[in-house]
Amino acid sequence: MERKNLSRREFLQLAALTGAGMVLAACGGKPTEAPATQESPGAGPTAAPAAKDPTPFLFWFQAENHKPEYDRRQSEIEQKFNLKISYEMMSRDAMTQKFPATLMAGSGFPDIIEQNADDVVKFLKGDDSIIPFVDLKPALQAGPYANEVLTSRFDRYSKDGKYYGAPHDVHPVVMLYHDRAWKEFGIDMATVDTYDKFLDAAKEVAKQTNMVMPDGRPRAVIMDCLNCTNLPARMMDKGIWWTNANGESMLNDPGMKEAAADWMRFHDYWIDIDWGNQVAMVKEGQVLAQFCPDWLYGIHFQGTAEDKEWLADSPMRMTSLPGMSGDSPRTTSWGGTSASVPKLSKIADQAINVLLYVYFENGDGQLAQRFVDTGILPPAKSAWEADVFHKPTEYLGGQIAGEIFIDAAGRLPSYSEQWTTSLVASAWSAQFTAAWAGEMSLDECISAAHEQAIADIEKNKF
Repeated sequence: MERKNLSRREFLQLAALTGAGMVLAACGGKPTEAPATQESPGAGPTAAPAAKDPTPFLFWFQAENHKPEYDRRQSEIEQKFNLKISYEMMSRDAMTQKFPATLMAGSGFPDIIEQNADDVVKFLKGDDSIIPFVDLKPALQAGPYANEVLTSRFDRYSKDGKYYGAPHDVHPVVMLYHDRAWKEFGIDMATVDTYDKFLDAAKEVAKQTNMVMPDGRPRAVIMDCLNCTNLPARMMDKGIWWTNANGESMLNDPGMKEAAADWMRFHDYWIDIDWGNQVAMVKEGQVLAQFCPDWLYGIHFQGTAEDKEWLADSPMRMTSLPGMSGDSPRTTSWGGTSASVPKLSKIADQAINVLLYVYFENGDGQLAQRFVDTGILPPAKSAWEADVFHKPTEYLGGQIAGEIFIDAAGRLPSYSEQWTTSLVASAWSAQFTAAWAGEMSLDECISAAHEQAIADIEKNKF
């Protein structure tokens, strides 16, 4: 059967008809009429189907900062698809425990489940007959969003050419820094484009301050958790990730040692991320720089929004990450959210269309508003044309945050993950902490972590 690619107008028109007994089938993107019943045995061409009561629809999600958008758009989505939506926000731990239980029970599961990216891929074990989610690729390709969404973000949730999750975000990482403080040390961070230059800048700060604030508090050049942004950025510079396309550990790849060794050079200039105080620490220049994804940028600008006096002369600026070489991508991605449709949903076809609409439709500026509220860059490239992505930002002293993130998104390498990825990353984390503390060599760390990753994968195969 030949696939008909629907325009946005056709897609939205069909969405509006769902309450009248029509649905955009996920298999081919074509509308199919509801089957005739004894009460309505095939209406004539001029007779319109009777309107149905709203369909109950259960949507699970984790991220608290998504709630304002979902609350704001609930009426819009319900009217568009003739639904009665019930949102359930739950913790990550609660969701990862509850969802498998509903699958085993055959009831209580959602029509859309929005999860942390690292949790989605844990379900990609085995072939399609075992994976509990519907393949979104046919509906995406048949609809109006096929050429609008960054393929690199779908790749993360794919297996054997099928898309089992849709990306809510891009989360490109840039460098947020306290420009005024750096310039007091004679350094313009906008010119720091390699890690060698970054290290020289860090040494200059240490030389002038001994890494201590005037009031005695410790000072840091960079704030990060050990494996969140700095190490992954270097890994992407070397063209590797925790696992390869087959889900095999890449910890023994030579690029991994290069990336980790380069990051370890910053040991004396680093501080672990302080989630409760990070906004104040960056704002005051106690922390001079932070590798910052879009969602973390949202936390910073929201945390300073009421300080009008400080914002009037904000010292904060953004630039691309340093690179390990001249042709490095100089970015990475931290975090991510993905939504899936369980195969057990009785309205899976409709749920797919709801999901694509909620995540990628920007006809009335829905995705632009997401960026305004949270700083999160949506993965639909057409949304980036909106004015809000090209306006100067008070928090950044007039820099245009949207354009900086869009530029980084265009350089973000594609990478895939499988159910093994979190096992490999966990095995690394368990060993790298000791290597960072000087309790083992990097070679010992890599060997132990790689062996542990292989053992953990083997143990969890079945």
